[in-house]
Amino acid sequence: MKQQSTKRAINQFGFWSAALVTIETILFFISLALPNKSLMFASSFLLAPTFVAMMVSIHYYAAEEKRIWSHLGISLATIYAVMCALSYYIQLTVIQNNNLQMTEEVLQPFVFIPGTPLFAQDMLGYVFMCAATLAAGFVFSGGKLESWIKWLFIMNGVLFIIPTLIVPAIPLPVNEAGTGVGDKVGVYANMVWSAYFAVTTGLVTLLFKRMGEAR
Repeated sequence: MKQQSTKRAINQFGFWSAALVTIETILFFISLALPNKSLMFASSFLLAPTFVAMMVSIHYYAAEEKRIWSHLGISLATIYAVMCALSYYIQLTVIQNNNLQMTEEVLQPFVFIPGTPLFAQDMLGYVFMCAATLAAGFVFSGGKLESWIKWLFIMNGVLFIIPTLIVPAIPLPVNEAGTGVGDKVGVYANMVWSAYFAVTTGLVTLLFKRMGEAR
């Protein structure tokens, strides 16, 4: 009885955390299409802790012999969450409010545009996120749904780790406002990634829903 209750809790937690990750990723896609920076930063900020929660759910879903991969995924996800949540919180508070009336020169390193330290930190954070899905992908096996999740997770790491790592090192044309070729490349790349990732986590949501119904 206790074991059934534990499994039910894991499935419910997994369902809601994966559903929230999916919704927040869709909101991020919408923020790029509009565009709306406040929505972009808010959805990305919320994505950080809910992604960690989803990874914890996957860890408890995993078979005992595969939990080394899910544990690694949680560790990498935590690094991502700390680095990226800090980036977006700074945007939503210090940059938008600037209660200390700091000059533009002082704020420039913390503005979220290509070429700034904060942008590089954020991109590095997403490298760890992609690495987390790469590790967690090895948890899944069995049916068609798990197979889809496995390879989408793994390919999220394979396809996006290297580009995300090297983009901050590429001198893409960008002006002081953060617009230009460099910004457009980033927007289109993020739209492709967010569409891909929303589908991936949507399947994780479906997996936990089915597991809950099968109990």
